[in-house]
Amino acid sequence: MRFLLLALAAALPAAAADPLPGHSFHGEAFDDGPRQAAVLMEGCGKVKFPVTTKNELAQKFFTQGIGQIHGFWYYEAERSFRQAADLDPDCAMAYWGCAMANVNNEKRAAEFIKKAGAKKAAASARERAWITLLEDFYKDPKKDKKQRQLDFIKGIEDIIHENPDDLEAKAFLAWAIWEGKGDGVTMVSRESVDAILSQVFAKEPMHPAHHYRIHLWDDSKPARAVEAATLCGQSAPAIAHMCTCPATPSAR
Repeated sequence: MRFLLLALAAALPAAAADPLPGHSFHGEAFDDGPRQAAVLMEGCGKVKFPVTTKNELAQKFFTQGIGQIHGFWYYEAERSFRQAADLDPDCAMAYWGCAMANVNNEKRAAEFIKKAGAKKAAASARERAWITLLEDFYKDPKKDKKQRQLDFIKGIEDIIHENPDDLEAKAFLAWAIWEGKGDGVTMVSRESVDAILSQVFAKEPMHPAHHYRIHLWDDSKPARAVEAATLCGQSAPAIAHMCTCPATPSAR
């Protein structure tokens, strides 16, 4: 019997071994960040981002994470995406979501997107485009950040070209153009970005992208953001920043 047990133990793959205390089965990137389970919340934004998964609950957590990203609630967004990955470990976009939630932590984002890339073969063409876009963004951290941002913006435009009804792609395009300012990307036309957001609101008037319209105008023509400031908190009342953002001095 002893020899049989030893033989069985030798036959088990190394992955079956328990991880070290404090570590995750999902890999090193999951060793940090939110460790408690996510819960579904009301009021994280009316967003639609279907992904390849047969687990309906995983899709709900993924969708919740997208809304939380729009509200810059990155920590909770990662928790939602981690929950989706726990429910469906083969859902490549759950790891993409974790990368998007770490926009301010390139090292962790790069680790998450590698995980997504390893699983993207089973994803849809649209999902693979999103994953490849982040893979390209993080694969060479020494590359000029401005050029990386420009490539990222162009990549989202390509996704919209192939999926013209994708409201989340349009919302993220507005965010990416605004975010790129910090890395020297010139916003050639605020009106064009505003027009992109108008396309989103034409289909979903209470989309949390009202947040992006506030930031688009609050440092130049805050009067243009008054309506967005009125609707921002209502569009995602569970996210504190969505309620407090309109109250910043430059947005009054």
